[in-house]
Amino acid sequence: MADIYRPRIQALRDSIIKDLPRAPNDKASRASLQAMPTRGLICAFITWRMRLIPAKPRKVRVWSGGVTPSEMRAATPRLRALLQKVEAGKNLTPHLSNLVMTKGVVLPGANPADRGKDIDRVLIREGLHHFHVGIVSPGNPKGRSDVLLFADVSDNEFRIIAISTHDAFEQGSVEHLRLLEIASAYIAKDVPPGQAFMANPVMSSGHSLAVTMFADSCEAQIEMLDPQLDDPAYVDRLYNDQPIMRDGKPITRPLKPLLRWHFEDLAFGILDRRTKVFFCIYPFFQR
Repeated sequence: MADIYRPRIQALRDSIIKDLPRAPNDKASRASLQAMPTRGLICAFITWRMRLIPAKPRKVRVWSGGVTPSEMRAATPRLRALLQKVEAGKNLTPHLSNLVMTKGVVLPGANPADRGKDIDRVLIREGLHHFHVGIVSPGNPKGRSDVLLFADVSDNEFRIIAISTHDAFEQGSVEHLRLLEIASAYIAKDVPPGQAFMANPVMSSGHSLAVTMFADSCEAQIEMLDPQLDDPAYVDRLYNDQPIMRDGKPITRPLKPLLRWHFEDLAFGILDRRTKVFFCIYPFFQR
């Protein structure tokens, strides 16, 4: 028998299951997600969601340790369309892998060839997004090519770390080893010489340790706090602990708030649907 969840928790679970692209996309895979504990759903959801990039203007930078000026000049014609979108704050999803919107999570019953395609190993291990770039033409409307750009994407910056090809995903290939060397140097660039460090530990499932711990913490907070969301005194504290301003005006607690569990990009917390105020519990990390 399936677990019975409180209405707000069930609403969060239903929302995750609805949004998360799954393979295979059938009733059996939906049942597999419904049987997962909440922490498992959150782990799968964040692993997928971190591959997406919120549309907002970012400054383009180039890390000289991974891309030389001559390499950048040679690649600029192919990169121009993407970089213009980055600076203008436009949607970058068309430059991501097609797998992002079709295989957010791969479940039992999927084609064996799809196994592991819900895990972007370079993003999880090295923290780098990769983008498909090329020149749009009548014969290539999506502007695809064999050129890939690897970048560290933060809230305000798009830092180009490497320019490569699809060979970067071929384990043991020359290009794969070159990309790993660049990524390792980038991760270590701020570490004092001789100081040991651990870069992005990964679980045996292929998921990031940080994401796994984040999901566990979210589930614990949900179980602890959900009953309190019906307590007027707790809701008062949410609104009164610090002033909440919008357009220079304070937002006051509504008489009948509509609280729900919510992810705002990668941040987890409570959303009051009445006022559209998001109370962040865990920011996960800053992009």
